[in-house]
Amino acid sequence: MPDLDFSARSLGDFIVHERIGAGGYGTVWRCEQPALKRAAVIKVLRARVGGNDTTHERFLREAQLASRLDHPYAAHVYSFGVEDDGLLWIAMELVPGVTLGEWLRARGPMSLEAFVPFFERVAQVVAAAHERGIVHRDLKPSNIMVVESGGHLFPKLLDFGIAKLHGDPSTTDADAGADHAAHDAVPTLPMRLTPLPRDPRTRTDDTASPAHLTRPGAMIGSAPYMSPEQWGAPYAVGPATDIYSLGCVAYEALTGRPPFLATKTSEYYEQHLRAEPPPLGDSFPSSLDIILRRALAKSPEARHTSALALAEALSAALRAQPREQLRSSAQQWHDRARPRGLLWGSDVLAEIEPWMRSDAAHDLSELECSFVAASQRLARCIAWARRSLVVLAALTTLTVIHYRSVMQSRLAEEQSRLASQQSRAAHDIAEARTTESELEQGRAALLHGEPEAQSHLTKAYKRDPAPATAFMLARAMQPRLAERARFPSTHGRMWWATFSPDGAQIATTDDRAAQIWDGKTYQLRFTLPHGCEVYQAAYTPDGTRLITAAETMVRVWDTATGALLHDLKPRPGRTPADYYRLALSPDGNLVAAMDAAGAATQVWNTHTGAWLAELHNQLGGYSRLAFSAHGWLATTGGEEVQVFDVRNWARVLTIPGPIRSLAFNTQNWLVTGGATGEVSLWSIPSGTRLRQLRDLGEAVEAVAFSPDDQLVAAGSRDGAIQTWDPRSGALRSQLNPRHSKILALDFDPSSALILSVNADGTVVVADTAQGLPITILDGPRNIVRTAQFDASSRVVGASWDGTARVWDATASYRRWSSGPMSDDCETVMMAEPARRFMAVGCGIRPTRVWDTSRDRLLAELPSVTRVTSGGFTSAFPAVSSGGDLAAIARHNTVEIYTLPGGHLLRTIEHSAAVSAVAFAETGRAMVSGAIDGSVLVTRDDGTELALQAAGGIDVALLLPDGRIVISDAERRLRIYSPAGALRGDLEMPVRMMSIRRAGMRLILLPSYLGNAAPPLLIDVEQARIIAQLEGHVGFVFSARWLPGARIITAGADGTARLWDGSTGRHVRTYRGGARFLADATLTSDHVVIAGDADGILRFWDAESGARLWTLSAHRAAVIGIRLEGSDILTSGSSGEVSRWRLPIPATTIDACKHHRRCDTVSQ
Repeated sequence: MPDLDFSARSLGDFIVHERIGAGGYGTVWRCEQPALKRAAVIKVLRARVGGNDTTHERFLREAQLASRLDHPYAAHVYSFGVEDDGLLWIAMELVPGVTLGEWLRARGPMSLEAFVPFFERVAQVVAAAHERGIVHRDLKPSNIMVVESGGHLFPKLLDFGIAKLHGDPSTTDADAGADHAAHDAVPTLPMRLTPLPRDPRTRTDDTASPAHLTRPGAMIGSAPYMSPEQWGAPYAVGPATDIYSLGCVAYEALTGRPPFLATKTSEYYEQHLRAEPPPLGDSFPSSLDIILRRALAKSPEARHTSALALAEALSAALRAQPREQLRSSAQQWHDRARPRGLLWGSDVLAEIEPWMRSDAAHDLSELECSFVAASQRLARCIAWARRSLVVLAALTTLTVIHYRSVMQSRLAEEQSRLASQQSRAAHDIAEARTTESELEQGRAALLHGEPEAQSHLTKAYKRDPAPATAFMLARAMQPRLAERARFPSTHGRMWWATFSPDGAQIATTDDRAAQIWDGKTYQLRFTLPHGCEVYQAAYTPDGTRLITAAETMVRVWDTATGALLHDLKPRPGRTPADYYRLALSPDGNLVAAMDAAGAATQVWNTHTGAWLAELHNQLGGYSRLAFSAHGWLATTGGEEVQVFDVRNWARVLTIPGPIRSLAFNTQNWLVTGGATGEVSLWSIPSGTRLRQLRDLGEAVEAVAFSPDDQLVAAGSRDGAIQTWDPRSGALRSQLNPRHSKILALDFDPSSALILSVNADGTVVVADTAQGLPITILDGPRNIVRTAQFDASSRVVGASWDGTARVWDATASYRRWSSGPMSDDCETVMMAEPARRFMAVGCGIRPTRVWDTSRDRLLAELPSVTRVTSGGFTSAFPAVSSGGDLAAIARHNTVEIYTLPGGHLLRTIEHSAAVSAVAFAETGRAMVSGAIDGSVLVTRDDGTELALQAAGGIDVALLLPDGRIVISDAERRLRIYSPAGALRGDLEMPVRMMSIRRAGMRLILLPSYLGNAAPPLLIDVEQARIIAQLEGHVGFVFSARWLPGARIITAGADGTARLWDGSTGRHVRTYRGGARFLADATLTSDHVVIAGDADGILRFWDAESGARLWTLSAHRAAVIGIRLEGSDILTSGSSGEVSRWRLPIPATTIDACKHHRRCDTVSQ
């Protein structure tokens, strides 16, 4: 299709202006969205929709995928559509600035100091994309915009999921890559690759069509930045692919050249698959070469585990530079009142003298200059003292010879003292550096969930047991306390571990034998010899027999005596196979075993040992089989699924593959997980597909039904776990806590918990109701092959490190949760999250009132009627301080209910919609206001007071002395006496949403329905504005008073900020992620806690602002936090309330000292 002139044409809500670019995919135009008065760019695809064309489907899929990523460092997708004439377009944010490639060509390579913070922001958006299942596949300098603001460089990532749309319907992705290369000047040539045996597949949105949009043999990406797997195995593309491309980008940004240079695609192919990247050069630290070589490793598994891990490694390399060491030493010297003992000695000054003379040392801070100057003065004093003593000794020798021995002795003592002082100073500096290094490595490992955290933090704690270090060490130790027992193998690897049905026994298998252990005392009862690898073991339903599958045998054992009952033989004339997987029928009468290749299945009677059948499968390298409760056996070798009737062993059904995993429920439903990411439910034996729960994505390695048949789960190669309601097909939850391949899934007997076995050596236990991990069980140093629950919430897992472990799977920190009210709360209405009695409303659903100190539901009341006009926020439900009354705004009426129970006591009538309701801080007095400006005050004694404001009421408050504070739609704050006389009248810059009081000071929080503005600090007595709490970028969502007349705020910029409540002076900033923080508070042990948009609780050291830890608390935003003793009460945007308890760090550390599985402190 030739390029057309679209100027002045309307596409959706956008009016197209001038053309600003073109490429193989089509054209780019500057445009305007009049409704929102904003400029944008619009991409018009050359291809049009028509007939059976796949372009429409591809376009919609990729546009939806890109629009899912809402991140400040990614170009936002505003809208997309298909016109009546088939024209495809997508409107995106107009990003100012230049591409990283253009920036480098104009200014040359970035310094390490400038690049690392810039790259950390790039890593944040890439990590956010990976969390949402999006892999970019085409990261390169021309897809990263550089925006300069306030002396800092900020990235904007472009074209998420769009690059492969650049051709028309007949072109392959390889062609698209060539078009894109022509557009951005990256030297990429078209090349068709030989497809691997399995079907290539493309990561797509879960709701998209099952059609394969990436053709076999397609090459996706730009040659200078493509990972090895992109060249030959498109289906293997995952987050590690983007890590490789980020390594290429980092290499080019630091050196000005990509790691591999070529003129032909075939040359790039050879270099990316076989060549090592050239060294960075002598001007870079050797640690930087190591980091980038890891990022550019040929094997995806050898690369950094995440984009954030790569960014942290680069940050650590920066901290190791002389400038960063100087900054750290100078800050420590300053923090400890500038003792001479922390100054650098002459030897250290000599080491950094070449750097001090370089241009890099010209921009030192005042503190750093003072530190260097003080160190130099000390060194000169020491040198002067040495010279003076030598001169003095010489003069003394010439004048008073008989004093020579005395003076020489004094000189030696002085020299020894000075040397000792210098040695102590050098030792102190070295110790401080080592402590800081261990602390930072431990902090980074803890924040990224890596097992090395405990080791580093233990070393830091032994050197300096600071409270913040103790807090982090306790959090790192807590999961290790869950281990209850550890079983060694007889030889080599552990392959399997399982509980008996009653939990009284535990069976393990290894490279030579199986073992049976007592499930209570954890003592060994029997060793069952095999002489070869024993891959699996299974108890019969009554627990009297144990079936083992080994390299050349299947055996039946008596669990009471350990005696061999049957050595099961294959069909006469057949050689025993390498039996890799087995399955027992629900009644325990049949056992089926499949070989490792997935070629054949043998079936026996478990009571008599008689051979019954041999069943064949299509080879695929995956052995999976399962019996149903109604007489069916399903098997797959990794390709198609065969279903057999166990009465006559006739094949009744074939389900096309490739299938990697399968499982039955109690209703004859079969769930299958495919190599292409498909998850489907089938009715057996009819073969009717009941549901297609997912169509495309990463390979599904494990599936499972909950025991109550209410949930079905799937675990994927990329670490994602999803659960659905099998009856409706609705997605119930999805999470990816480890980003590591899922090897197995299991539900606990109550169906309340699900575990996933991960290739990184961890077992994750999650709550099925909320879809959140409640504990991560770690410790094994190698892959955990399998793990299973017992009825008492214990988990046993087998690892290739030669151990099997038993863990307590109960939540480490969560003590109670109410469960979500709904997945689609449009707005959560919540009364005073910092109080004991809490009212929570979820859209039109009933309002729940909780006594959070007792985890008790007091009543379910009608929902608040929303005010939808005039820019008013709806009145929050209110609860009296004693928890005996609740007030709900319903249209023009305030309904008062008794608690507990929720009986309607009385109503308060207004002449217009009620927009504000509040109880006094003590007693039952309350105030309500309406959008017509009417205010009604009802006292404890039943007397009433009516007031009238000029504008509708936004917020109202009763002070303890009876005064009334009103903020209205006319932006006036008025203070009335208890009798109703006006005592103060202030003009506000914007409308307000809430008021928080401490003594005679107020914090007013601006409404989020208007323009963003800072909170206001008000003096009630003098009726004046003390200060505006300026610092947040965008809206501020919460502000609360803290002990000591301090204030903490949380906002849309992802920060929490601490303020002096007397003056409004900003004290410290606590930086979270890229998304908003909704609430924050401060604990008595000086830890700041904030809840973010992703449901995560974030923890900082209040004094230093350093990040300490994160905890997944809710599956959506955390919108309220309250401290109750040592407990943390949180509220989520799905209407749920949860209680958390973090053990005191000293208690956890002491418990670990007495727990040999986790003790590192006393060693």
